[in-house]
Amino acid sequence: MRYYESILQDGIQASFMFSDAGNSIDGKTVSEGLPLNGGETFQFKAKDNNEKTLEFEMIVGNDTNISSETTKSLVILPLSSKAYAVNDTQNVRKFFPKQKISDHVKTLMTEFLKTEKTLDVEDTSNSLKEYGLNRKPYYMLNTFAKKAQPSGGEGQTAGYFFFETSEKMIFKSIDSFFDEEKNPRKKSIIYNETPDGDGIPEGYDYKAMTYDKSGADVMEMSKMGAFSTASITFDPINFNFKRTILSTIDDILEDVDQTIEPLTTAAKELVGFNPSIIKEFSRTTMNFLDTGTFGQTAEESSENNFDFAGIYNQSIMRYNQVFASKVNITIQGDFSLHAGDMIFFDAPSPQAKPNTESDELDRQSGGLYIIASLC
Repeated sequence: MRYYESILQDGIQASFMFSDAGNSIDGKTVSEGLPLNGGETFQFKAKDNNEKTLEFEMIVGNDTNISSETTKSLVILPLSSKAYAVNDTQNVRKFFPKQKISDHVKTLMTEFLKTEKTLDVEDTSNSLKEYGLNRKPYYMLNTFAKKAQPSGGEGQTAGYFFFETSEKMIFKSIDSFFDEEKNPRKKSIIYNETPDGDGIPEGYDYKAMTYDKSGADVMEMSKMGAFSTASITFDPINFNFKRTILSTIDDILEDVDQTIEPLTTAAKELVGFNPSIIKEFSRTTMNFLDTGTFGQTAEESSENNFDFAGIYNQSIMRYNQVFASKVNITIQGDFSLHAGDMIFFDAPSPQAKPNTESDELDRQSGGLYIIASLC
C-alpha cells in the first residue's frame, strides 16, 4: 500500500498491490467475485508505532494485472480521492459575484466537489467576479490560487496553494505555511551517522534514516521567472497595451511603464545567484483584461476585475522561490505528518575528520522546511 500527499497535487492518491490466488471470493478471483470494475469505494485504516491513525476513503480506478500465472495474479489498484473522482464528472456553470476569492473557494469545495472533509481556507484580501464557463472545479481552484493574496499582504505576498490531505481540503497562502505562529512545527528531525544506540540528541523527536540534499538550479529558476517577470496586458475598452515588470533585482526596474514596490520573497534569503547575468525579465505573460465583462452600469464596466500585473506574475515568481532549497529524507512511519506541515531538520556538516561527539551542523541545509510531498 502506497499513499501520497503533495502541495502540488490536487487530491490524495494511493496504490494498492495484492496477490490474487484465484480462490478469494466464492471460489473466484477478486475481480470476478466482487466484481471489481472500477469506481468502488476503498476504505483504509492503519496505526503507526505512536498509535496515530491514518484513515481515508478513496475510489478505485481500473484494476491492472501486472503479472498473471495459472495459479495467481499480481494486481494493482490505483486509488484517488472522492473529490478527484467527482471533479471528473462535474462542470461549473455558475456566476460568482464579487466576493472574496476565499468565499468562492469554499463554494467550489462544498457545492461542486461535495467534500465532507474539514475546510482549511485562509481568507483572501482581494475580491473577484468570475464565470464558471463549464470548467472543472479543480481548474477553477488552481486559477483562484494564482489570483489570491492574503490579508495584510496587499501587493507583496500573492500566491496560494490548493491541495488535499487525508483530513482536510486546504487553500492557504505561501506565507502562512512558513509562519510558525500559523503553521507550528510538527517535528524536529536530525540525520547523523551515529549508531542508533547512542540515542537521539536533545531537542529532536527522532533521526532520519536517509538524507540527501537537492540543490537549487538557479539558471532554471531564473528561466521560469523566479527573479524577474514581465506582464503585458491589453485593455479592450481603450485598446491600451501595458507592460509591467516585477523583479527582485533593482537594476531591471528602469524605463518601464509601471514599477511595483520590491517584492516580499518566499524566503527570508533567496538562494545565492549572480544578478549581473540577468539583463532583463526572463518570463513574460500576456493577458486580456476583463474590463467591462461584468459591469451592468457604465461605472462598473470601467472597473478592472483583476490586477494581472500586480498579483498574477507575482504568484508565478513566488511559486518558483518556494522550491529554491529542498531535502529528501526517509523517516519512521509518522501518520501525524501531512503535506504542508512544517518540520525542523538538521544534518551534520561534511568534515575532513568527523567527530561524532562534536559534529557541526550544516547551516546551509538545516532549518525549517515545509513538507512538499510525502509517501
